[in-house]
Amino acid sequence: MMNKPNLQEIKQVMLSEGMKVFTLPFDMTLGCIRTIDNKANTFNDFLFMLYHDASGKLCGIVEKGTTDAGLYYRLKPMTVKGTCIIMHGKQYRGAFTYMKKGGHRGQEAFRQTSKIWYWLDNNRDQYLDFDGKEAYDIFNTNGHDMGTNGVIVGNWSAGCWGSTNAIMDKFYLLAQLQMNHGHGDKFSLAVIHETDF
Repeated sequence: MMNKPNLQEIKQVMLSEGMKVFTLPFDMTLGCIRTIDNKANTFNDFLFMLYHDASGKLCGIVEKGTTDAGLYYRLKPMTVKGTCIIMHGKQYRGAFTYMKKGGHRGQEAFRQTSKIWYWLDNNRDQYLDFDGKEAYDIFNTNGHDMGTNGVIVGNWSAGCWGSTNAIMDKFYLLAQLQMNHGHGDKFSLAVIHETDF
C-alpha cells in the first residue's frame, strides 16, 4: 500500500507532469492519486485538495478515497460500453462543478459538467483494465459521499471518485472556501498515479 504523500510531494509531481497548480490565495487544486492495486474493492486511493493561503503557505488535505468503480459495477457495468475508468495522467480543467444540492442524486457533490477521458473496461472481471476502448464524454463520474464506513466500495461507485461522508465534508468546505474568495464553483481534477511518485 502506498504511503500517504504530503502536499509538497503532490505539488512537485503535478508540476513535473505539466499540470497546473493554482497559486492565487484560496484557489483550490483538486485531484486524486490512483494506487497500483487495480483489483481492490477498497478505499485504497487518495484524494487531495491543496491551496495557498494569503501568505503563500501551502495548505490542504490528503485523504483516503477511491478513484475506481467498485466490484459490483465491474461485474455489472452500467452501460453496454463497459465500466468507466477515469484516465490517470491527465488534468481535467474546469470539468467539475461544486453543488450544494443536485450534485449527485440530488445531494452535495462535485458534479461532472464537462467531458473527460475514460477507459471502458468491458470484460466484466474483478480487475480494472487500463487498455480498453477510450471515450471522451460525460458519464457523470461525480465526486461524492460514499457512506460512513470507508471499507468496501461495492456499489457506491460505478466510476465516480469519493470517500466517506466525513472526509467528503472536508472537501466541500474547501470548495466553499474557494467560492467565498471569489474563485467560483468550477474545479479542475488532476488524476495522477502512484508510479508518478
